[in-house]
Amino acid sequence: MRTLVLTSVFLAGCTLDPLVEDDPQVSVHILPAGSDVPSIADDPELVHQIEVHDGLDDDDLVEAEGVIARAPGWANGVAVSYWAFGNATRITATAYVLVDGEDAIDHPWIFDTIPGDPGYSPIRRLSHVQITGAYDDEVLPDLAALFDAIELGLVEEPVPVGTWIDAPVVMPGTTLEVGEDEVADPIIAYAGGWQIDHFRLGGDLAEQPLRFGGISTTQVSRLREEMSAGFTSAPVFQMALPTEPPTDRPNWLPLVTIVEVRLAPGVIAATDIDADADLYMRSGSGSISAYTPLVDSYTVTTTTQHWAIQLEEGKP
Repeated sequence: MRTLVLTSVFLAGCTLDPLVEDDPQVSVHILPAGSDVPSIADDPELVHQIEVHDGLDDDDLVEAEGVIARAPGWANGVAVSYWAFGNATRITATAYVLVDGEDAIDHPWIFDTIPGDPGYSPIRRLSHVQITGAYDDEVLPDLAALFDAIELGLVEEPVPVGTWIDAPVVMPGTTLEVGEDEVADPIIAYAGGWQIDHFRLGGDLAEQPLRFGGISTTQVSRLREEMSAGFTSAPVFQMALPTEPPTDRPNWLPLVTIVEVRLAPGVIAATDIDADADLYMRSGSGSISAYTPLVDSYTVTTTTQHWAIQLEEGKP
């Protein structure tokens, strides 16, 4: 096996940088095959950074003993469950996937950011990194290692594939409720030289096409009856559950804009509304063009949430 890594250099009066610059066959970032990458759990500051910025409700997570619980909702007349990951923006980050031809190899994805880093997003644009004949199962635990591997000819330049996946990073030990008394464990990725935990949401339809280079939002309605001070517990999502893979546009979106709806008095109970079409007429672009007699008034807020509908029972 080739040795491509210098873990330490003990030379009096010398520094590592000139040595690395003079020898293009050496990388201090690439690890030999079989190397262990430490868990981010070993760094309390980074764990706290994730805890503060992951969007999850810390009190709920503690009460649920580290399980991200599902919440109930409706989509086109179908009862659904969703996971609430807090406030969101439409920015995207990148996940680098090492591949051999069309197939991903047995190497964790490489992320460019974790929660709290500038530019972090749970929405990951996928870039494939083709390995070459020179690659010998080396471990690339961060972007520096990836860049060095490109320089050394172990892998080719990343190629964006025009798709995204919802892959939120969570604190070590966090699990995800996926069924009645059933949880899913997180998947390992690498970021900054650490093993990090994340989930890939969307089940078999997790990978979705980028639209005009980015990701859109959809709407979800929170319902308030005439005399009620608060909203009902089950929001109504605009998009129906997909039944087949997407084509040139996504058929599942985890980023939602909140619409606050006050129902017309004495018409119907909020619990009897289970579809977006009960509330609105929409234009071809999906925007609200009119509302039904069930609605007294509505407000499209500026609040965007990361609310990911579970597409298949038993799967993230």
